[in-house]
Amino acid sequence: MKFAVHFFGCKVNQYDAARWTIGLGKNYVAQPNDADIIVLFSCVVTHKAEAEVRRFVQKWKAQGKKIILTGCGTNITLTDLADESVTLVPVDQLDSFMQQLGSFSAPKVIPFYPDRSRGFVKVEEGCNWRCTYCVSSLERGEVGSRPLGEILQEIRLMSERGISEVVLTGTNLMLWREGEKNYLDLIECVSKVAAEYNMRVRLSSVYPEMVNARMIELFSVYPLARHLHISLQSASDKVLKSMNRAPLTDLTQMLLQLRNLDSGFAFTADIIVGYPTETEQDFLMTMSFLSDLRFSKVHVFPFSVRPGTPASQMRTLPSTVVRKRAALLNELGETLKKSFIESQKKSYRPAVYLRSENLALTDNYIYVPSEPFSGIKHVPIVENSYIM
Repeated sequence: MKFAVHFFGCKVNQYDAARWTIGLGKNYVAQPNDADIIVLFSCVVTHKAEAEVRRFVQKWKAQGKKIILTGCGTNITLTDLADESVTLVPVDQLDSFMQQLGSFSAPKVIPFYPDRSRGFVKVEEGCNWRCTYCVSSLERGEVGSRPLGEILQEIRLMSERGISEVVLTGTNLMLWREGEKNYLDLIECVSKVAAEYNMRVRLSSVYPEMVNARMIELFSVYPLARHLHISLQSASDKVLKSMNRAPLTDLTQMLLQLRNLDSGFAFTADIIVGYPTETEQDFLMTMSFLSDLRFSKVHVFPFSVRPGTPASQMRTLPSTVVRKRAALLNELGETLKKSFIESQKKSYRPAVYLRSENLALTDNYIYVPSEPFSGIKHVPIVENSYIM
């Protein structure tokens, strides 16, 4: 049997796909055309993401391929796809399924990412928080943390393969636990090891309540990339309460303290526009928050009804209102992006070289045209630098 591996969506899926790309060994092929079976790590975070997965499945089914569909979507959203060609396997059952299928196994530790200077390190799986709009926590299963020793071993192996930046990722980083240790202890332990090997650490996505005094202390001591991608969703505490999320409380103060550590510290955010309870005033509060704190990028997600979630039972806002707000927020995002890059021009930032793209990625998440180099090097932010 020949297997191709494909993923949609987040870094967790990308990590899992890399793990099985290695694990399948000689049975792995790069192109679906050459495969008998496609292992598909799916994403259903929005209706658009779900539609992409469905198109992919229909395309390769029509060409006679068998598909093992895992990732998100196997419990609720994509169950109608199951048939003689498509087998749905919850991600926490994939290892045992593949073992039974043909004694296939993927390594517990990924030793390298081919032709990469950055490596993703999954530290936990699952989320037991219940944000009202989120189907991923329902799809992904119970929370499970990887052992700290396994995580540190993976980082050391990546260092030996020339990886200079590790990106900590998970369904919800804040839920990592090992005994009395929490996510802040994890970040500190990882950062200590990274410092030994002249590597830097990037946090893939954080919840606002993760940004506290101890995290700021860690940023002041260890080689953590000067960038936080914040799962913000809204700057209105009223909307956040309706989403079953925590209020922002001291977030503004915490972000200003990080900016005091480094004036080039970058903040990016995910925002849901047009949540059913969002008023015009709520929307303007979010716009002001992003402007006042000079975010460098905004990922805009028009509210998407996801099956099985509490928000799917709410009355949605008119589509014209949602589209207008999304357009305004995207416009603001472009303005903020340009302003941030302009503020950084002629400065030098520590960067890693992205071998497959002929670019360097700075610690504050700016892409800079660059000649090849190894390790971490300070590069100038030049005229044609950009943020993706």
